[in-house]
Amino acid sequence: MNNRWEWLETAMAGVSGTASCWFRDLETGETFGWQEEAVHSSASIIKIFLMAFLFRKFRDGELHPEDRMEIRPELIAPSAGVLSYLRDLRELSVRDLIELMIIVSDNSATNVLIDLAGMDEVNAFLAEELGLRQTRVRRKMMDLDAIARGQDNTTSAMEAGIVLERMRQGTLIGPEESREMLRVLKNQQDSSLIPWYLREELPEHSIAHKTGGLDHVVHDAALVDLPERPYILCFFGSGVSVPVYGRLMQDASLRIYREQTEKE
Repeated sequence: MNNRWEWLETAMAGVSGTASCWFRDLETGETFGWQEEAVHSSASIIKIFLMAFLFRKFRDGELHPEDRMEIRPELIAPSAGVLSYLRDLRELSVRDLIELMIIVSDNSATNVLIDLAGMDEVNAFLAEELGLRQTRVRRKMMDLDAIARGQDNTTSAMEAGIVLERMRQGTLIGPEESREMLRVLKNQQDSSLIPWYLREELPEHSIAHKTGGLDHVVHDAALVDLPERPYILCFFGSGVSVPVYGRLMQDASLRIYREQTEKE
């Protein structure tokens, strides 16, 4: 057992439900995993992967960020976001829909983009181009009937972390696309989990991350972009007490950050 991680292994083992963690120091390559390949309902984490697919289409000239998309009533979804409240809005650019999908986790914007992308095409990209095994898109956001039929969006802590690592390396789609995707993720407005205590420690826009949540599901996948010791940290929880596991994520994130900065 790696003594550095014994405290976290003990904490994760005590979680009721399926708890996963994946950490990688991007300077040293040190990696820690706990059920990191367990398949979870992705909740809004799937939006990272959809964004990556759309940026590939930008790169290849198959889509332009300023292309306009109709906001059709049947694509409006409840819960996260703002589009369900803007009744007079008829269309937005693909770029603006991506921004809304990530920074306020807008479910309606996501549904418009899933319709644009096509689930089969996205899944082929995930499997064949990114080599991901656990991550798939099978439903639109807040499609509870699809979930009841067993058609859920899925991913794992490790696969989310690997995609963030490739963004940091500039190898996910391409260097320019990677930088732009990280910029969007650094503007995400929900800082209640991995960034919670780090907001007072780091400059603004230092953490590129995406949260996700459903009933008894809470995830956060993050790149903590320290100048000297950047690292990936992903916590996923399914069938968990959201407040209890959320607090574990906050506390563990702070301890890992302090350990990383002590090494500098």
